[in-house]
Amino acid sequence: MSHSSVVLVTGASGFIGSHVVVQLLDAGYRVKGTARGAKLDLLREHFKANPKFEAVQIDDIVSGDFATALKDVNAVIHVASPLAGHEAPEAALNGALEGTINVLRQSVEAGVYKVVLTSSWATTLDPSLAAAFAGVTFTENDWGNTSREDLLAAGRTPLYVYCGTKTLAEQAAWRLAEEHPELDIATINPPFVYGAPVAGLTSGGVAALGTNGLIYQLIAGEPGRALPLQLPPFFCNVRDVARAHVLALGLPKLVAGADVWGKRFLVAGPGEILWADAVRTLLAERPTLKDRLPTLENPPPLPGPLSTIDTTRAREALGVKEYVGKDETVLETVDALLELEKTWN
Repeated sequence: MSHSSVVLVTGASGFIGSHVVVQLLDAGYRVKGTARGAKLDLLREHFKANPKFEAVQIDDIVSGDFATALKDVNAVIHVASPLAGHEAPEAALNGALEGTINVLRQSVEAGVYKVVLTSSWATTLDPSLAAAFAGVTFTENDWGNTSREDLLAAGRTPLYVYCGTKTLAEQAAWRLAEEHPELDIATINPPFVYGAPVAGLTSGGVAALGTNGLIYQLIAGEPGRALPLQLPPFFCNVRDVARAHVLALGLPKLVAGADVWGKRFLVAGPGEILWADAVRTLLAERPTLKDRLPTLENPPPLPGPLSTIDTTRAREALGVKEYVGKDETVLETVDALLELEKTWN
């Protein structure tokens, strides 16, 4: 694709989507970004000085008409998706699944066949994420096992539902690609995404932080409290996630008979962000936060041996050879959160 091409980015005001827009513009692409409500105004204000950016109103990703948004577009990067805990399970499932299908079908109808989808490492294992502590290695050939009935069963946590919806949505996308061989799909599958948001595009309080809210737990709460529950510690800095999306636009279409998931890419930073290690980093590098951090006494053991994420395909096919490290990611995220706190009063 030429860098003068026009790329439509859904969810352009979001954490990942806004970084994708910035990097596309930096690379010389023209960009259309979708958003709704007040977020549309934020987008327009933030990029008003850049003639290569256009904000497009799409109020509902599931039922919205993309005809205008797709006009003169050469590729789509579909980022928009419900966040864990922000919607009821069925609404979250429908939003992720039907929203993805709506974007893909309308792209095909508009003759726009190159599409990059934001997926998740969570699609490579069951939604409980238990396999993260099973000492296995995840690759692009792995899939989690779930169903609509499983996700809507009583007692499912928001994170469980979120992970499962990502699996069903991505699988639906690949099925649609099989039905429409003209579609040229790539998916970017990061684990937990952290980092500094694009300044000026984050509104709301703690509830609007997304995955950065997990890092915020380290600096919010009573002094001497226990460490938060250790979720799978795999991570990817948001700048690296955005870079992978942009690089995927330049990949050629797979030839007939190639691996059907050959453009599915796991991206992950080096090492893991264990909460105890993150607190040690903050104590050393941001000592003024000492009274805001959890205690390091009696940290609970991990439930099993840590698994690993194989990023070979992203390195060899996308050229993503280096990632922002865990300490830099923790520090830049916390610094950004401290700045955001000042706007919440």
